Amino acid sequence: MGKAALIAGLLILGYFQYRLWFADGGIPDVRRQQAEIADMTETNARLRARNEALQAEVDDLKSGVAAMEGRARTDLGMVRRDETFYLLVSR
Repeated sequence: MGKAALIAGLLILGYFQYRLWFADGGIPDVRRQQAEIADMTETNARLRARNEALQAEVDDLKSGVAAMEGRARTDLGMVRRDETFYLLVSR
């Protein structure tokens, strides 16, 4: 009886070791998921910073004409009637 119990115990131990190292949900799977979580956390932080910058820009544009004028000047190249526009070209 003792020999059969030892063999049964070793088989059960072997089964659980196999599941731990090779089956779905085992150690390699957990490590892969931890790496994915780290990548997603980094991506989320980058996107959160971008969203905050865009929200600040939206708030700035809503709050005043000066912000809209500055945006029009830089993005669209708009010039007032009483201004002279000079374009400097580097060689």
